[in-house]
Amino acid sequence: MDLKREIPRQVFHLINGTIIALAYTRWEARVGWVLMAMAVVGAFLSWRHTRKPFPWAEPLLDLLDRPHDIRHFPAKGAVLYGLAVGLSLVVYPSYAALGGIAVLACGDALSTLVGKAWGKRPWPWNRRLSVEGSLAFFIGGTIYASLFIPFPAALVGAFVGALVETVPWPLDDNVTIPLAVGGLLALLFY
Repeated sequence: MDLKREIPRQVFHLINGTIIALAYTRWEARVGWVLMAMAVVGAFLSWRHTRKPFPWAEPLLDLLDRPHDIRHFPAKGAVLYGLAVGLSLVVYPSYAALGGIAVLACGDALSTLVGKAWGKRPWPWNRRLSVEGSLAFFIGGTIYASLFIPFPAALVGAFVGALVETVPWPLDDNVTIPLAVGGLLALLFY
């Protein structure tokens, strides 16, 4: 996927995470329950869309989704994002959940954009991702997460998130990043 097509997706990624984090600071774990419910509804609508497409959804999917996902699991990233972030908000202490969300929102978005634009050195274990993208993830994730949690926790969270993103898991990074970062922050900074 080219950089121009990724920009709207990653801007949405960042804005979505920011709105969720800010909503959490007001309504706490209720936001997580709402997100998980929305993810379940989204999964049903996605399944239904693969059978008989919703005409109103096509322009949005064309703008924000990857072509492969539109055919097989429309809005896959959004559904998994809502499910994993919602679970984080319900299960983890507030600082851990907020750290995981902020690292995912900013770090993942920046790593994709920087990696696509300037990535030259692929990781030996995951040739699809670059060292440059991971560095952008770490720096951006640290700065952004430090708006919500103490700097040492943001630094650790962004490092873990950048590392987890490079591992070629069978799960989407919208699931692995917030759960891994939140879990580690909960353990280390309890």
